[in-house]
Amino acid sequence: MKLVVYLYLSMIVLGVQAWPSVKRSFELFPGSPAVPHNVHTVSDCMHVASEAGDYIFKKLHPMNSALNREAALLELEAAAVVAGAGAGMAVPGITEPGASATEDQPEVCGLYVIGEPDTIVEITMKHYDANCETGALMAFVDGWELNGEYFPGIKDHHRPLEERVYEFCNNYRQWPRISNKKFFRASQNAALLQYRIPIRGSFVANVRFHKITQPCNVLVQDTAAVYKMTNFGQARNCTISALFPAVVSLANLRIGGKSVRAQQKVNYDCQVPSDRLEIGGSAGLDSIAMEMASSVCGASSEPGPEQAIFCGVSTVRLVSSGRYQNQAALVLRKAEDQDLDIATLICAL
Repeated sequence: MKLVVYLYLSMIVLGVQAWPSVKRSFELFPGSPAVPHNVHTVSDCMHVASEAGDYIFKKLHPMNSALNREAALLELEAAAVVAGAGAGMAVPGITEPGASATEDQPEVCGLYVIGEPDTIVEITMKHYDANCETGALMAFVDGWELNGEYFPGIKDHHRPLEERVYEFCNNYRQWPRISNKKFFRASQNAALLQYRIPIRGSFVANVRFHKITQPCNVLVQDTAAVYKMTNFGQARNCTISALFPAVVSLANLRIGGKSVRAQQKVNYDCQVPSDRLEIGGSAGLDSIAMEMASSVCGASSEPGPEQAIFCGVSTVRLVSSGRYQNQAALVLRKAEDQDLDIATLICAL
């Protein structure tokens, strides 16, 4: 009898010890907290993003709410008073229901994404409502576009422009319905999501950054640091562009053939078409149109002099034919007023 009771109690104890592990294996909703996820609201027409997470944009019809309707009526009355408008006189900017639209061309806005120098940008469209029939349109740009100019420059990118820009919108007449989730990956640390939504619409774009080992084109927003440039033996042009007036100094240099590297000093006036490091600036993004401050080649392990580039965009561009292993290390920082003494280029305003 004692043996039976002992076996019975042992089974109960083992069952109690075993139950938690069995229970955990079947838990559908574990109690551990969820991984934090960044959510950002896109409110500016030119919104610069440098953090991973979801970026949400939503535009409601201007007459959707009573508040908007009241504001529109107040604007209509104020415009009529100022202009001395009488009955039947149209007021610019307000179109009554059923009347023909006379509004200006819808504004094109953009989500400008920029990451660390050794990353590339990935954008996943988790949702977008951009009705083609209303004139809405969205576009992914491999790089940045501003005032018709691109970074990286059209001639420096390994992909033609028609492959760097992908346009899309919702065709609600299409049947069967196709999932509107899209996936894009840029070639460098800069990418752009453009959108033109005239009436109403929305999107949710997820931004991620991935590390790479051989960065070529780098867009710098406000970072002062040491940057390394190399062609890895390839025939390609690599560009570092800073969106501000900058002071540039060379920390290390090895550009060109043996005869060029054998010179006793760095050449700051290398001639085309030799491999070279171009330093200059411009008002826009395209490095092809930049004004040149110096064209450097040769070899040196000693820090070079500082030179200030007072332009809207400061650029260092490594031009490589593919015949040599070119590499350079440079220090880049924002230019201050006291750096005017070392200015080698001042762009026209």
